[in-house]
Amino acid sequence: CTRNLAARMSSSDAAAAPKSTGEDELYVAKNIESVRKRIKDASSKRDVGIDEEVRLVAVSKTKPVELLMEAYEAGQRYFGENYAQELLSKASELPPDIKWHFIGPLQSNKAAPLVKGVGLDKLACIETVSTIKLANKLNRAVATLNEEDESEEKKKLGIYLQVNTSGEETKS
Repeated sequence: CTRNLAARMSSSDAAAAPKSTGEDELYVAKNIESVRKRIKDASSKRDVGIDEEVRLVAVSKTKPVELLMEAYEAGQRYFGENYAQELLSKASELPPDIKWHFIGPLQSNKAAPLVKGVGLDKLACIETVSTIKLANKLNRAVATLNEEDESEEKKKLGIYLQVNTSGEETKS
């Protein structure tokens, strides 16, 4: 991930969409356009225009592949998923130019299978790195993929670190 801000389309924006008729394509496209307009309007009110830096990450949690494909056809290329198995499945079924953000809690034992299964060309970011153990497992998985890749370019995986600033032991 970059220093870009991520904006997410709420699940309620897409949840009310009909299942798979010609109308839902229009519905999804209109919702995405509405969110993009709100992002642009909000960024235009700032001293420095940031609309080039804001990235809309459409959350795909519990949504069928068909609905995600409609968002893709409306120009959406960044999707967020919060279940590792769902991300693995959806990434294999959807177009390869989609950039995936993992947005849910990730168990360290699922780090390597997620990175290796989705690949560094598709997996843009893990937004929920809350332990050194998880960061190390992700780092090793990326290093392994880079060693196996014969190209000169070493690929990277973006991460967002979660930091417990409250000092509460129950928080990650």
